Amino acid sequence: MYLSTLRSYILPTLLATVIVPMGVLAKPHAAVAPTPTTSLEFVENKGQWDASTRFAASLPAGRLFLASTGFTYTFADPQALRAYHDHEHGKATAAKGPIDDSLRMHAYRVTFEGGNAKAHVRGEEATAEVRNYFQGNDPTHWASQVRGFRGARYQEVYPGVDVHLYENATHQLEYDFAVRAGARPEAIRLRYSGAESVRLTPEGSLLIHTSVGDVTEQAPRAWQIRPDGERVSVPCSFELSGTVLSFRLGRYDRKLPLLIDPTVIFSSFTGATGDNWGFTATYDAAGNMYSAGVAFAPGFPTSTGAIRTTFAGVGDMAIIKYRTSVSGSASRMYATYVGGNSVDVPQSMVVNSRDELVILGTTGSTNYPVTSAAFSRTFNGGSFSDPLQENDSRYIQYPLGSDLVVTTLNANGSALIASTYLGGSGNDGLNLNLNANLTSPLVNNYGDQFRGDIITDSDNNVYLASTTMSNNFPVRNGFDSSFNGIADGVVCKLSANLSTLIWSNFLGGSSYDAVYSIQLGAGRSVVVAGGTNSTNFPVTAGALLTTAPAGVNGFVARIAPAGTSIQQATYVGTTGNDQAYFVQLDASDNAYLFGQSSGNYPVTSGRYQNAGSHQFIHKLNATLNQTVYSTVVGTGRLSYDITPTAFLVDDCERIYICGWGGSINDGYGIGTLGSSTAGLPVTSDAVQSRTDGSDFYLAEFTPGMGSLEYGTFYGQSGGRSGEHVDGGTSRFDKRGMVYQAVCGGCGGDQGFPIPPGANYYTTRNGSTNCNNAAFKIDFGVVIADPGPSRYVCSSDGPITLGGSPAGGTWAGPGVTAIAGGGYRFTPSESLIGRNTLTYSVAATGICVSTKPLRITVMATQPVTITPVPVLCRNGNTVTMQATPAGGTWSGPGMSGTTFNPAQAGLGTHTLTYSLADTLGCATGTYQVTVRDLPRVEAGPDLVLCAYETQAVQLQGMEPAGGTWSGTGVTPTGLYTPPNTDLKGGIYTLTYSYNIGGCVNSDTRRVVLAPSPTVNFPLNVPECTAAPQYTGLAPFTCSFQPVLAGGTYTWDFGDGSPLSTEASPTHQYVSAGTYNVKLTARYANCSVETGFAPVIVGDVFVPNIITPGDDDTKNDTFIPRFSCQPATLRVFTRWGNKVYETANYRNDWRGNNLADGLYYYHLRDAEGREVKGWVQVKR
Repeated sequence: MYLSTLRSYILPTLLATVIVPMGVLAKPHAAVAPTPTTSLEFVENKGQWDASTRFAASLPAGRLFLASTGFTYTFADPQALRAYHDHEHGKATAAKGPIDDSLRMHAYRVTFEGGNAKAHVRGEEATAEVRNYFQGNDPTHWASQVRGFRGARYQEVYPGVDVHLYENATHQLEYDFAVRAGARPEAIRLRYSGAESVRLTPEGSLLIHTSVGDVTEQAPRAWQIRPDGERVSVPCSFELSGTVLSFRLGRYDRKLPLLIDPTVIFSSFTGATGDNWGFTATYDAAGNMYSAGVAFAPGFPTSTGAIRTTFAGVGDMAIIKYRTSVSGSASRMYATYVGGNSVDVPQSMVVNSRDELVILGTTGSTNYPVTSAAFSRTFNGGSFSDPLQENDSRYIQYPLGSDLVVTTLNANGSALIASTYLGGSGNDGLNLNLNANLTSPLVNNYGDQFRGDIITDSDNNVYLASTTMSNNFPVRNGFDSSFNGIADGVVCKLSANLSTLIWSNFLGGSSYDAVYSIQLGAGRSVVVAGGTNSTNFPVTAGALLTTAPAGVNGFVARIAPAGTSIQQATYVGTTGNDQAYFVQLDASDNAYLFGQSSGNYPVTSGRYQNAGSHQFIHKLNATLNQTVYSTVVGTGRLSYDITPTAFLVDDCERIYICGWGGSINDGYGIGTLGSSTAGLPVTSDAVQSRTDGSDFYLAEFTPGMGSLEYGTFYGQSGGRSGEHVDGGTSRFDKRGMVYQAVCGGCGGDQGFPIPPGANYYTTRNGSTNCNNAAFKIDFGVVIADPGPSRYVCSSDGPITLGGSPAGGTWAGPGVTAIAGGGYRFTPSESLIGRNTLTYSVAATGICVSTKPLRITVMATQPVTITPVPVLCRNGNTVTMQATPAGGTWSGPGMSGTTFNPAQAGLGTHTLTYSLADTLGCATGTYQVTVRDLPRVEAGPDLVLCAYETQAVQLQGMEPAGGTWSGTGVTPTGLYTPPNTDLKGGIYTLTYSYNIGGCVNSDTRRVVLAPSPTVNFPLNVPECTAAPQYTGLAPFTCSFQPVLAGGTYTWDFGDGSPLSTEASPTHQYVSAGTYNVKLTARYANCSVETGFAPVIVGDVFVPNIITPGDDDTKNDTFIPRFSCQPATLRVFTRWGNKVYETANYRNDWRGNNLADGLYYYHLRDAEGREVKGWVQVKR
């Protein structure tokens, strides 16, 4: 109940956003109470557009460019835009045929004829947001901190005449001519060039006809304001001479200012903005949300009139950062556009420790923006590809092939920190088929073509997972430098500045392989998951599945931190089609997978499941050779319900999933026919409990997949097409908050939900096509949040530590408690460097959520390194110390600040210490010598009987003259067994030998065989439902020897064959009492042990009860069929349920029921069940 209440309170932190504000005629969302903000913005030109442009504004299906001499309008064919969108989202049919691969556009200009060619244009009413443009590889055309304005004003276009452009209250573009007192409105002459025709309508409006649609300028209005504030209308109309427009005015007072006000209506274009498709979303430490998609944005036209341009090359990455704690324009922190001369698609994003956004994507642009120190500054390309393969659709296409790109933006999106190409001569980063007319066998869902993942470590090194068809993809310093098949997965590590490819590997077999998800494990091992069509994928010996169960399977693999080997790898799956789309790790490095399976995926008993479903969650141990548990979730229908988009395992091992399903995915690939979100399980506190079948679905499960904690839909009801993403990954943060990108509102729908109280950027979609929406939902779980890392000076005073939620506990160097409550951190000279504090709060059950906070105490001093002695190869690790503290050690055997002689090896090693921060840096070196060790053998194990007490001189050790240690042994090796340990045991003794200060040792075991024992207790769980029995037939019992290390003979007491296993399992098939005996032999000692009797009862369910009978054994329904708690349901002959309890305690007496025949159904916690009838007779 607490979580439910908390969730309903926190849910308003959801942020719904539409990031392309181009629909100047769109209506506000009728179901949303807040008044929508204006959508038309005039964006200043800081070099991102043609030099003559002063401002530009996005319009329905086009743009408006403002130059000193006038306006230029550029429009695309709205029907073509919608057709491309429909094809890409599976709405085209074969009967409609392929669509043209070019886009009809039209541009026309409105020039201030006879006006001031150098008129100044300024923005008015700046918006809170900024934009950044990184388009092309020429940095002179990159622009950052670009502001937007609600209006734009031309000053002195004609003497005494200004022009003001803005969006009116009905979201239409208006421009006013403000004529000062005494100025001449007759001077205003507007020449229209490039339109197919310009004419006046009978209503007095101006109709501009273009090849792609009509634009109407409504009949103008004019008025003056008298000194007393009264507004007086002035007769006004258009006058057209050829293509030159002027204004005819009635009588007015020339001593007062005059305002002439036309309104522009884009009648054929209303709402038909260029699409902005949603792909990926992520978060930062402050909870801000980043959403990225592909945006269509027509550029400045080089000529007027009809223009025909190839559709490819008009899609840039559009990245927006939102502050989710506020609503309206203040929520958008920046918008950044990244791309080149072809299509650019973001696939995954992550924020590093410096609050820099790192983007993984694919590009077909030969001039994608890369930085000077990039690993690769050259586009390698490949062959033509059309990844989505929708009836010859040519929107997201790569005419020259594709490369991976990695790009890092600074915290406010205003600077390109680093950016590089990454690829070979084939297509990279896309899940493709060798046959360009077919989809890859690994593509099951719409958008699977664009899967991939990117993460960073604490040093901001970059790790990525993707796929390639390039046999010369840049691989180095790894375990596999050979291209293996048709398409290989790739796993790479790059330096933080993207200048060095630290290591890179192919990962795959002889067919199609793709890596979708990546995580960092213990010691910076790299764990990846994906899909494979290869029967020779490089699984490791002893893995969970070493043979491919079917054609397409999932996989999970762990790669060594240096990238030089596969430590473990296994297939996962069934005889159906299986793929693992996400992997997560817990504190023990166990791996969790979230994927799809068209087969019967294994389900572990006792875990939450929706039987027959085709989305799986699978937990494997850290070595990937055992299943901890696996289960399926969904509706149980034959098709996939959702395509996974985000996955999380939190600190308490709760599991969160997110995905979308419905009409767009219905029938797209294998297993998707009938895809729908209808029927997915939701909880009573769902933010949205109903679905139209085409929505997002989110769920949270208790630790260990015990039960469904929370389930909800998210999406509009009805509409032209359902919410979805077009590819890419979204994320949960460790606090259980989901950050999800959405391709929403397709067809101009206005139903994208914004719950009451939720924050938002804008509440409406100004497009008849798709816009990139995004939402953030807080699942209401308790996770520690210490706040962002910080730098402080050693001379600073005490710093009060916060943390969320309040009331937790801080620990670490420099931390002290404050009297009256709270904690502080006090910097000091002794704490110079990096200090890791921890903040802990009670989470769920016994789980305590603990998170680190890094505080770096800075100083500028010479480096002084504390000397260390000569070390031995098997010696203890040494903590290297230096002043100032907080720097980084490197060199052989170094891990953090610890030097490990065994890892370094013999010889003299040079270690380097470096410190770099905003206040200075320092560097020093130190040489450490590691000596070899003597070879030592302690000798073979010694076996004695427990009742022997005579001392024994240990023999057989090499070299002689060493020292013994351990319980019961003297330094010279005289061992006396303990005379009190009749139960036996194993004792370990240590033999050490010292040469020149280097000590090596070996161990020797002493095995004391136990004395004979009778009635030794059984190690079996209690039969709670029938405590008089050990178990009910058929009953399986597992036995353990009293002491390991011998040879065994088991007699189970039921006449079955003897067993020589150490820990056998035996099944008793019938009721009875059985005496178990174990004979164990330890060298010369033979020991017999008698166990407590195994008492096995038979299964019995009564078929008559007699309520009111004095014999209490007959007046109550007392079944005996399971040792586990059971659920009892009782029904009448007509199927009416008359009794039910989840934990039956043998107390049903048929009270208030008439005599007669009733039917019962018993089911225990392990799924065993029995059905039958019982007669109630008084």
